[in-house]
Amino acid sequence: MQIRSPRLALGLFLSVAMSASSFADDLYLTIGGGYAPSENQASLERNVLFSQRVLAEKKISPKLQSVFFADGDASGADLQVIDRKAIPTANQLMAEFFGSQTDLGLSYRNHRVPHIQGGTSLSNIRRWFKTVGPTMQSGDRLFLYVTSHGSASNSRSQPYNTSISLWNNERLDVVELVKLLDGLPEGVSVVAVMVQCHAGGFARFIYNEGNPERGLSTQPRCGFFATVHDRPAAGCTPDVDEATYVEYSTYFWEAIAGHNRLNQPVESPDYNGDGKVSFDEAHAYTLLSSDTIDLPISTSSEFLSIESRFQSDQDPELLPRDLDYDEVLELATPSDRAVLEGLSEQLDLSGQERLAQAERLKNDRRSQRRGRYRGRPEDPASRLRRQIAGDLKKRWPELANLMNPVSIELLTTRSEDFVHAVEVHPEYSRYRELTESETNELDAREQLVKVERFILATENVILRENLVRIGDVDAISHFQRIVENESCVLGN
Repeated sequence: MQIRSPRLALGLFLSVAMSASSFADDLYLTIGGGYAPSENQASLERNVLFSQRVLAEKKISPKLQSVFFADGDASGADLQVIDRKAIPTANQLMAEFFGSQTDLGLSYRNHRVPHIQGGTSLSNIRRWFKTVGPTMQSGDRLFLYVTSHGSASNSRSQPYNTSISLWNNERLDVVELVKLLDGLPEGVSVVAVMVQCHAGGFARFIYNEGNPERGLSTQPRCGFFATVHDRPAAGCTPDVDEATYVEYSTYFWEAIAGHNRLNQPVESPDYNGDGKVSFDEAHAYTLLSSDTIDLPISTSSEFLSIESRFQSDQDPELLPRDLDYDEVLELATPSDRAVLEGLSEQLDLSGQERLAQAERLKNDRRSQRRGRYRGRPEDPASRLRRQIAGDLKKRWPELANLMNPVSIELLTTRSEDFVHAVEVHPEYSRYRELTESETNELDAREQLVKVERFILATENVILRENLVRIGDVDAISHFQRIVENESCVLGN
């Protein structure tokens, strides 16, 4: 059977998505935390707490949830925390102008994740798949959420065999996770959301042994990943201020919840207008909303990059990579269209040759990044910081050494004098405006990634149409199952 209608792909996959079936029961498995206290940041704890809050709002019982976090029930201080609001103003200003703000106020405490089954050891995770996993039945679904650290592959010959970092420096790699999933009862499907560094390697868990050369797994699997296999991800911080969190799952969970971590409502990404927010719509919302270094991918995009291709001399009937933008939009799903139009606006792209424009932007941004490493000029905020510090030293020369008794007095018994001297400096207001402006601006890497997201979204639309034109029935059927699972919603 050959399917070659140039507009059939969109209709085919939309109909599959709209008819996505509900599941008999869902189980939720969370793997969270770092691999040691010094790498177990507060944001990882808060990610799990936010996900638990969203699940509770969706009326999902804790009995269906299994959570493994850091060192489990051990009583030791395993979590790295910074509460900047609790740091005296004098200490903050002294660090900002005369020292370093790195690790200012750093402390450790025991984590506060409730209802956990244990720590993130390989033995615990293997045990879950041996004891809880077999209780699932055909039609059930496993939702796997990973908020942890991750590592690149140890093998040059297997660059996609990346890993999740577990407590005590253990690792769970793609190959082993696939084996564990293979042991689930027949008919169980899997949805994964992974936000660790190098998470994209796990997008290949749709293949046997995580290897496209071994063929596609018969188990229905889909997933969403913060970034590609060969890049770090944004997000891990000891800061307890959740208003500063920008990592992938922050946006993914708020899209599903309808509000952010601070309980402020967000605009619903119900791009197809069916009254629900599906996983793929939450992923699209994240692509649009997050200003980070992440290049998020999904299993469907990874599948297309492997199984489909663009027009060439050998395949003249396929669509070219530089297809006119209007034609790309005609082939786009509602989620695709939201991403393409939203990123076009953010990047000031217009006209029919938007992919070419994006490629030029990509090259320009890369050149700018390289230039920054060759004698980057001092920014205005840094100049003012030096000026203010110099003027304060004229008043208190002892500030040249922070261990000087006068410097210590300015942090303790005379802290009001020191804070007042900084805040009444004639350049302080301007300095603060500049630092806040810099905080809100995207840096070169974040700007570059926005362009890369647009390029990837455009390519995915064209590759999906070309998959149908290639006409491999098995590949099309498997892709349909991936799209179906990606288009489902949380809960039944």
